[in-house]
Amino acid sequence: MKALSRHLTLALVLLAAAAPIVPACSPYTVVQKSGPPSALAGVKQVQVRFDWSQVRVLGKSEAEYLAEKDAGEQADFQVIKQETDAAILEGLTGTVGAGVSFTTGAGPLDPAQSAVVVQYVDVQTGIYTPVYSLPSKIAARFSWGRDGNFTDIIDTNAMVGASMTTPSDHQRMGMAGKMIGKAAGKFFVEAQGGK
Repeated sequence: MKALSRHLTLALVLLAAAAPIVPACSPYTVVQKSGPPSALAGVKQVQVRFDWSQVRVLGKSEAEYLAEKDAGEQADFQVIKQETDAAILEGLTGTVGAGVSFTTGAGPLDPAQSAVVVQYVDVQTGIYTPVYSLPSKIAARFSWGRDGNFTDIIDTNAMVGASMTTPSDHQRMGMAGKMIGKAAGKFFVEAQGGK
């Protein structure tokens, strides 16, 4: 009986260690796909724009969510947004690899160049305390195309649990951002004929 108890304890410890990061069953869901051949085949330069305009934060618009926060929390959320954008770009470029460049900016997209718009749909930054925790979650849509026409669209999502090893919402949102960036990179590589 003691041996069974030890094995169950070990199993629970291993399960708890794996719990902070919970990837989705599939890295992305295809909403619209071009081709064959894919409109993304042969693309070497991609403009990237991040769109937070329609995001829901804990079921509220960003303005409603921030109205309930003090000035320090509002500023912190702006930093989290920038860090999450950077993490998505890191995951995307790291997965795609050399040979393709991604450029970010705030201005209008150049219609002659390929682009991807990352539109945040749902965000939960999460919280960690010893007695109460909420995971960090991101749901985002990647719309790929050019000339103002989106030819390929995927939905992505990621969740990172709040625990002693992932106590910071900045850390968790960065991890989740990198996960969805990698998912989008995987889609791009597959559209280019890779694996």
